[in-house]
Amino acid sequence: MTNEQGSLAKKYLVYKVFTNLWFVGAVWLYFYRLFITDQQVGVLDGMAFAIGLLAEIPSGALADRFGRDKLARLGQVLAGTGILIQAAGSSFIPIFVGQAVMMIGVSFASGADEALFFDKLRFKKESVHWRKLVTRGLQFALVGTLIATIGGGLLHQLNPRLPWVLNGISFIIAAAVIWSVKDERPKIARQKFKAEVRAYFSDIKVGFSQFTKPKLWIYVPIILTVQGLFYTVGYGLLRLVLLSRFHFSALVGSIVIASSSLITVGVLGLMHKHASSLSEKRVISVIALSAALSLLFSVADIGYLGYVIILALYIGEHALSPFISETLNYHASEEQRATVLSVASFMKTLPYVLLAPLIGSLNTHGHLEYFLLAWAILITVSVLFYVSLKKRDVKIPVVG
Repeated sequence: MTNEQGSLAKKYLVYKVFTNLWFVGAVWLYFYRLFITDQQVGVLDGMAFAIGLLAEIPSGALADRFGRDKLARLGQVLAGTGILIQAAGSSFIPIFVGQAVMMIGVSFASGADEALFFDKLRFKKESVHWRKLVTRGLQFALVGTLIATIGGGLLHQLNPRLPWVLNGISFIIAAAVIWSVKDERPKIARQKFKAEVRAYFSDIKVGFSQFTKPKLWIYVPIILTVQGLFYTVGYGLLRLVLLSRFHFSALVGSIVIASSSLITVGVLGLMHKHASSLSEKRVISVIALSAALSLLFSVADIGYLGYVIILALYIGEHALSPFISETLNYHASEEQRATVLSVASFMKTLPYVLLAPLIGSLNTHGHLEYFLLAWAILITVSVLFYVSLKKRDVKIPVVG
């Protein structure tokens, strides 16, 4: 790694820390309850994730067309601004507006920032440097999240708005961290408005079409089912539902999540150390089957043994990310990289947007096991599909 690459890698790690300082991580619901009802919280959550989903695809095309550096910085500024709007709010409307602005900002930055750093670093394709950097970035992110979550809980006791203020500022600082990282690709010549719109939608179409090619389409079921599950657990309501299902109190549940985070940091450290010897097919298969087994065991009333399931899902979410990132970045065309990453983000978010009402309804009526069994079957089918095509060697080079 050259000095320039080393400097960029350090900037990437600092950026990952500031984008993961979730001071509101453990207190957001308590803050909302000061001003709105739980029913309104449900409406807010559903609408916000839908807005984020709708903003996801065009954000990648915008980044590829007008500059990944611009979209990444704009996204972080919008995300921080949205959080600050919520910090100042005292009713549904300002909180909803702030949440919507935040989700649009997160969608703008999603894909654009990763594509920006990947292009700037120019790692050799046969190396595992990118996989190692993403793994290290996840470690830094988890440590930052853990510290910020604990700090946010303490600050909430002093003033419920303080965690939100710090969270918003951290996103804006993240934008400042990458301000000097420029997208140096040749500028796309501006066209007349109608031609620009046609080209823009053509970019989106091409982004989706990338996943119909053999080098990427075998990963689609894994992204939808496995990463979709991890998104539902990590960002949706399934983790809280499972903690309740395993009879963890709020205090014990927070300890479960905190300890899972620390253990995951250690696992990622081992992955970083042995990156060159890890097989993509083996890692993805083990993570996917572990996720399926976790859902199957969740059907039973296993009480505190559910800690193992929470831990397995937590590790799986973060361990899978470097391999999917590596695959998407190396196989996407340079011109469409941010669009492809946004399409992948869209696919892993889509299941939660569609399934959140179903999960809530099934859990309310005591029939969550239907979802757990069905999704475990879908994951198993997805991994069998992936492994069978890998065995047939469909001309997809394995990096590392």
